[in-house]
Amino acid sequence: MKRRLVALAAALAISATGATLVAGQASADDGTTAATATSGYTSLPPFAGKTYLITVDNGNVYRNTYSADGTTLHSETVQGSGVGESFDATLATAQVGWNLYFTSWVEPNGVTVSHVLNFTTNTVKVYFTFATATGGRAGQLHNATLARVS
Repeated sequence: MKRRLVALAAALAISATGATLVAGQASADDGTTAATATSGYTSLPPFAGKTYLITVDNGNVYRNTYSADGTTLHSETVQGSGVGESFDATLATAQVGWNLYFTSWVEPNGVTVSHVLNFTTNTVKVYFTFATATGGRAGQLHNATLARVS
């Protein structure tokens, strides 16, 4: 449950510093809703209802389709490691600046992903964590570009 709440906690921490929390939800390990935050919700994030290609500096390319309300994501790997894999996830999102959004989710395999999406420069800062062979966790920071598909 702790890992599943990391995204919500990060979004709430950003919100406490004056950013606008757009939407967020976390679930407990048993699948029940643990917390939902929509404080300061005034409009949909710019990615709501749209599809983007995210091209990461490690060679991976993801086709991310966001729900009409911007609270869920369907992601498909279209190039690089894991081509053809896809998943659906619930997003925690906060507007952290003009045309700048923080969004985070937990993938079904336990990988946590955080994006800072800059819709002015069409760039993304990507941070993800994953389990190591020794039972710990490791993280990686990457740069990516953002291209709207539809």
